[in-house]
This record gives sequence, structure tokens and C-alpha cells, in this order.
Amino acid sequence: LKAPFYCPGHKGGRSLPEAFGQVLGEFDLNNLPDTDTLHCPSGPIHEAEILVADAYGVDRSFLMVGGSSLGNMAAVMAVARPGDKMLVQRNAHKSVIAGIIHSGAIPCWLAPTWDSRFGIAHGLSTHAVQTGIEEHPDAKGLVALNPTYFGVVGDIRSIASLCHDRNMVLIADEAHGPHFRFGRGYPVAAEDVGADIVIQSTHKILSGLSQAAVLHLQGGRVEHARLQASLQALQTTSPHFAIMASIDLARRQMMLEGESRLASMLELAELARTEIQSKCGLQVMGLEHALGAGTGFYSLDQTKLLIETTGIGWTGSDAQRYLNREHGVQPELSGPGYLLCILTLGSIAEDVKQLVQALTAMRGAMSPKQDGEFQLSELYDLAGRVCQLLPEAVISPRDAFYAPQRAVSLEDAVDRVSGEIITPYPPGIPILMPGERFNLDTIELLKRVKSSGCPISAVSPDLSTVRVVA
Repeated sequence: LKAPFYCPGHKGGRSLPEAFGQVLGEFDLNNLPDTDTLHCPSGPIHEAEILVADAYGVDRSFLMVGGSSLGNMAAVMAVARPGDKMLVQRNAHKSVIAGIIHSGAIPCWLAPTWDSRFGIAHGLSTHAVQTGIEEHPDAKGLVALNPTYFGVVGDIRSIASLCHDRNMVLIADEAHGPHFRFGRGYPVAAEDVGADIVIQSTHKILSGLSQAAVLHLQGGRVEHARLQASLQALQTTSPHFAIMASIDLARRQMMLEGESRLASMLELAELARTEIQSKCGLQVMGLEHALGAGTGFYSLDQTKLLIETTGIGWTGSDAQRYLNREHGVQPELSGPGYLLCILTLGSIAEDVKQLVQALTAMRGAMSPKQDGEFQLSELYDLAGRVCQLLPEAVISPRDAFYAPQRAVSLEDAVDRVSGEIITPYPPGIPILMPGERFNLDTIELLKRVKSSGCPISAVSPDLSTVRVVA
């Protein structure tokens, strides 16, 4: 049997109501008088949105069938007009950049905290936010992650205060945090500290079907009608009613069983973390790695298991392939020196047992040789430079995206301006944005990502060519 440590949260239907799985086909309906219409709800969909808003303690909630990606785009479009500045966390999801392109906004990038040990970017420090606000006091708002893909959160309460003191809108991409509000021992939810717009993926940790997501709105800084118009411009007019029904069921499950289920999930995560470190000799990122108040690593969702593999001589990608092929364990993703395993509502103790056994076996196995590759510290330094120093922005993302373009080889792209978003996926965080200049560091980093076998979202996924402004 496979041990799933990835999204969606229901893990193959484990945490879905049994009756729901039996009648999925019956939920594939159309916009009928009895079923309501997503773009202008007045019946069951409207009632479901009221219940979601009540569950999360916000003014209004919207059901979405295009994932958090759709919500991120709509949020940016609702806040920014062409030429408006937006403060944006640099390790934002590629959908935020799509929203920037659609809206014509000008991104003012804020560098996240870089972790040179694990080779990942964390959240925003309050210092980075304060500096960004002082340098761009005319910015309309800030887009921040709460949490990152790896479960790390910054001091979101302080960040919200900094934004609201300047009457700036705070958009929180909380795709991986739809459960925070319902459990003890989890990071604070962005909606609970007054974030103006919060976007959540119901399918990632909870029991929603893939593409199930919600967008929450509160306060008076965002025009409700404009946000609704943005959603209507992006949402399909033929939504899958099973996806929307799964949002309603996930909300109900949290209201009735959330505290106990999330407590069990946290206990399972602690068991996994303890056994991986004691029995397998592998380090797992934990709260002991947090950096304190005001930093980009203020707290952690401990159900995200970031497992360091380099201590036993394995790259993350080799470890992921080995675990899947030899032991039926499927991590969410791998990096140069780590694995990410995600526990969700559908996780069970047998999954953890299988993971620990597989990692123990991996420790005793011979790792594939990695001839000719950089030392990991050099790669992390390279990624850190790109993340912290940021490529030069030459023109706006919208202008670059719509400008005449041509394809060139990656090697010939030095000093050229990118016309596309180039994104390793997962986790979906772009290395280069439209309008930014290719430099030696970005090109070398892209080569390294490509050679690692990580899928790349680009016009040419093999990076045989890249699109540059002509």
C-alpha cells in the first residue's frame, strides 16, 4: 500500500464522508434553479458562503473552484489598478504574479528570510515589511504568505498592524493554513489578526476535493463589489458542484470535529518527528529552529515535516524516488537536500510507521553518486543570492508579458529581459518574473533546478529555450 504524504488532504478519500464518495457523479450538475449559480448565488451556494464566513469569523466568504491560484489573482486585481504599487513577498506563488500581470500593478518585492541550512525561504520579517512600507508609502497593499509551503509563518499579527497603520490592504495567501483557526497548537490564522483578504485551499489539509478553495473578506479597505467582479471575471461559469459541496462538508467537519481531529493530526506529527530523528538519525525542522518575534520564522505548522537528507548522503530527489519505488512512500516534494512530507486530516498512524521504516532502510542503503554536482552549500548560497538580492526589474510584468518576444537559448539569455514566468513546480515559486533581467546567477540556478529533475513551469519546460522581450 502507498503511504501518501502529499495533498489533497483527504488522502484518497479517507477523510471524506463515505456517502459523498458514493454519489460524486450525481453532484456533476449545472446551474439550475435548485442548485444555484456561483456567479450570482441566492440559494444553496449563498447559504454555504454564509456558513463559511461564520465559521471563519469574517464579513464575507466566496467559494472557489479554481484553487487558491484563482483567489490570489482576484485579490490583487481587486486592490490594485494599472500602475499601482503592491508590496509582494518574493517567494509568493506564481498565481500572485499572474494577478500582477492582469491588474497592471507594479510589484515592489520584499525579500523573505533565507535559511541557509535547509536551503529554503521563510516568511517576511517585520523589519522587511517596515522598510518596504517606508520606501513605498504609496503602495496599495501587501501580499504575504501565512504559512509558506513548508509551514513557516512570520509574525503575521505585527505585519497586519504595520499595514493597517498606513491604511494598506493585507492580502494573506493562507493556502496551506485553512485549519489554523480550528486547532490548538497551530500558528495564528491571518483572518484572526484582521487580514483584509485571506485565500485558503480547502483541499490541501482539509477534506475538500482538488481545486476547492475559499476567499475571505473583512473590513472596509477593499471594495466588496470590485472583488466580486474580479472573481466573476476569473471563475468558470460551469463550476463542479462536487467541489463546492466538498467545501461545505469540510467546513462542517471542522465545526463539529475540527479540534479533536487537528489535535490527533498534531500528535501524529510529533510522533513522526520524534521517530524520524531518533530511529533514522535524520533532522526534521521544528520549532527549535524558529528565530523569534518579528522574524520570518516566528512559528511553524508542525504537521509539515521538512526532513534533511544530506546527513546520510542522499539528495532529496534521489530519496524521493527511492522511497516511492522501493517502499511505497510518496512525499509531497523534494529539494536538493530535503524531503517535505505533509500530514493532513487523511493521514493515519500506519503512514508514519511506513515512512519511518522506509527512511530507516534508506539510511542503510547506498545513495546514488552525484558526480560533477555543486556542493550543497554552494547551491544554497546561489539560491539565497537570487532570493535576497533579487534580479533587476527593467519593465513592469504586464508590459513584458505583452511585449513582442522571441525564444533564445538559456545561455544566450544573459542580460536579456524575461517575457515569461519561470517556476519550479512544486512549490510554484518563480525564480524569474516577466520584466526581470537574466543574470549569471539566475541562469545557473535554473540549470541546477533543471538537472535535479524538478518540473519547471515555463513555455519550454525543458528550458531548451526561454522567452525574452524582443
